[in-house]
Amino acid sequence: MTTFDWNSARLVVTCGGGLENFLLQEIQTLAGGEYSVLRGAVEGPASPQALYNICLWSRVASRVLLPLIHFPYRNEQDFYDQLRTVLWHDHFDNAHSIAISTSADASVNVNTQFLTLKAKDAIMDHFRHFTGERPNVNTRDPDMRIHVHFDRELVSVALDLSGEPLHKRGYRVAQNDAPMKETLAVGLLMAAGWPQADKPQLIDPMCGSGTLLIEAAMMQANMAPGLLRRRFGFECWRYHDNALWQQTVSDASLQDQSEQLQFSIKGYDADPHAIQAAGRNIKSAGLEGCIHLERRELAHFHVHEKAAAAGGFVVCNPPYGERLDKDSNLIYLYRAIARALQQNCQQWRVALITNQIEFADVLQLEDPQTHRVFNGPIRCFIRSGTVVPRAPLFQPVPLQLRGGESDTMAAPDFGNRLKKNFKQLVKWAERENVCAYRLYDADIPEYNLALDWYNGHFHVQEYAPPKTVDPEKAAKRLDDALATLRQVFDVAPSRIHLKSRQRQKGNQQYQKLNDQKRTMVVEEGGAQLLVNLDDYLDTGLFLDHRPTRLRLQQLAQGKRFLNLFCYTGAVTVHAAFGGAKKTVSVDMSATYLEWARNNLYLNGFAEASHQLIRSDCMKWLKETNDQFDLIFVDPPTFSNSKRMQGFFDVQAAHEELLDLVMKRLEPGGLVIFSNNFRGFKLAEGLAAKYGVKDITQASLPPDFATKGKPIHHCWELTLKPKATQ
Repeated sequence: MTTFDWNSARLVVTCGGGLENFLLQEIQTLAGGEYSVLRGAVEGPASPQALYNICLWSRVASRVLLPLIHFPYRNEQDFYDQLRTVLWHDHFDNAHSIAISTSADASVNVNTQFLTLKAKDAIMDHFRHFTGERPNVNTRDPDMRIHVHFDRELVSVALDLSGEPLHKRGYRVAQNDAPMKETLAVGLLMAAGWPQADKPQLIDPMCGSGTLLIEAAMMQANMAPGLLRRRFGFECWRYHDNALWQQTVSDASLQDQSEQLQFSIKGYDADPHAIQAAGRNIKSAGLEGCIHLERRELAHFHVHEKAAAAGGFVVCNPPYGERLDKDSNLIYLYRAIARALQQNCQQWRVALITNQIEFADVLQLEDPQTHRVFNGPIRCFIRSGTVVPRAPLFQPVPLQLRGGESDTMAAPDFGNRLKKNFKQLVKWAERENVCAYRLYDADIPEYNLALDWYNGHFHVQEYAPPKTVDPEKAAKRLDDALATLRQVFDVAPSRIHLKSRQRQKGNQQYQKLNDQKRTMVVEEGGAQLLVNLDDYLDTGLFLDHRPTRLRLQQLAQGKRFLNLFCYTGAVTVHAAFGGAKKTVSVDMSATYLEWARNNLYLNGFAEASHQLIRSDCMKWLKETNDQFDLIFVDPPTFSNSKRMQGFFDVQAAHEELLDLVMKRLEPGGLVIFSNNFRGFKLAEGLAAKYGVKDITQASLPPDFATKGKPIHHCWELTLKPKATQ
């Protein structure tokens, strides 16, 4: 064996795309300042100490390659001949197994699979010629790895002295969906500025299996990431200096300060399985007792005042569509992240990764920095910066009178009624922080409208006039009413959303009218809810159910909650805010389930605890075995959806429906049943089987408390105690 010429040797240290500058910063500390950046790597002089330091200490590197030969690719035979010239038996003996990987730039048209076989033939023939025997091939766990890469000009052949990729630290014994590579996690932490002695606390509010937490703790404790690895590729290399390596490992072990960590690193996640996986990985990394873990949804993210004032770091790897194949608009989740940071982490440093720059922009960080990186094959962005005070994403817009005399109005009777209703409701709305309510509902027969205020916008529904009314006269009345509305409240025409509809029959409220996809947010009882004032007959929020939603929020603490015919999931959001430990929401419409998912995201709730099921509710009730403590049932008057067998009529089907519901109710639990069929009559037999209480009047808010027929009917149902034997 010849002596290895370290003076002429170079090391190429590879990394994930976009992490080159982070890697250079690190390698210059570990191996000297002569290293420079290549595409996807850094390169510099080789030495045994540099090799061992990088393999043991680098947190960003993927592989450490020792280039053996470079040559232009001419043809397959020349490729074979060139590889035969390498003195392979000087680097490892035939008792060691090998694996060969071949890659090529996108612009290079070669058959990498075939050339891998040619490379193997060249190496095996070399060993047969010099030793009479050949090494074994082991693609899964080889002793030596050989990398061949084709770019536009040269073929590069190198030994991989790191062995398995360096991101495989050795502590990952459990994982959840789409885990983050350890090396990318370090890039995110470095972008945030971690660690910093005067701000020792770090929080990951969506920690998954704990990668960011573990890497942050290892950085803070000066714990070498390579200490946990089983072996490295250089251990089977003939020029390996084992004495120097053992001394390097011993020195690194003495620098480990993990025992001094005092729960300054915290991780939260909504998914109990993720928390369990994180706990196992933390224990495997030797950091048990150093990192605080807690199951907590983003909606309940909170930093105590004293800790918030001390400053710190928030790092996060939220879900994004390409990675987890979500079909909802995840920007609502990022709005929830931004709100949580604004409320808890002023002047903290933040870094997160996402595949949509628009998601990162929602955070509105001060002095933002953006790094383009790859998470596997997905092009992503790391956004870092400082949290500073910003205007809230939701701001209440109170309704205010413009003034004006009645004799100047196009419809004075209508205008006077608007003023009267407003004066009756405005103090209540301000006191209760109600930003969406009904102002007028066909109070005057000539002006057959329903008029709702949605935080700066009017939603106007014209009930179609009977055929006996002259269409021109009806159109004139509508024009006069709209003109008067603008005179009374000084509302821009663009903020008046007009629809024409019949009195509700069946599932007409679900029919699509437009496709503008413009949503706005209203706030209710601390929850933020998405409404669409243009595309559907209804807006996504039934205003008359406001008291019921708030009551369910109060009742939900620690309960398993079921929402049947869930529509856009507003009731589910309230139950989640109230502390429900689990919610299940069932509806047949994919559109409205996506809306419900977006409502959950907007408020920081995850599907790990809040399940959305697309199904016919009657069919699902017959098939499920789940039990619940609190159930809300608000069926349509009529439905003949293609996704169900036959049709649903609330008057005819409600007794069977409620019998199925009561089978799913735990003893001591509560069902709230509501519907909007004006002529509805509750089946008499239900009172004989269950505790039944009519709460219709108590469930009507002030803006729907009319003397006529109520807009909905509402009952409470409970299980009767079993008779004692």
